[in-house]
Amino acid sequence: MLNKSTSMRILFFLATLFPALLHGQINRSATELAKENIRSYLTDKIFKQAPYQPVSYGELKPEKERNVDARWSIVHKFNITETEIEAEKKFSIQKPYNFIFYLDDRMEVIRARSYFVSE
Repeated sequence: MLNKSTSMRILFFLATLFPALLHGQINRSATELAKENIRSYLTDKIFKQAPYQPVSYGELKPEKERNVDARWSIVHKFNITETEIEAEKKFSIQKPYNFIFYLDDRMEVIRARSYFVSE
């Protein structure tokens, strides 16, 4: 059986660990919701007919700009497959895109901004 001081240490450890685990789960859930909403925004509003392939997502960050309705931002890199015709032949080309998405409190996309990265 555990003595009183060991029991208190275990209880204290669990009490400090639980909020950290809970916070991590909330952040993971918010990030997953943001990713789902971004995918739907891209496929339903911007690139309706083109196949979308996600490449990477940045970290979900609180937005610190003043006088803005955006509460969160996330960087997203993806490819869109486009068909080009040259000399009566069709070619499928994957074009890379880089966007910053701005989201509200419910993780809905309120605006997006593209940017160019030279490689």
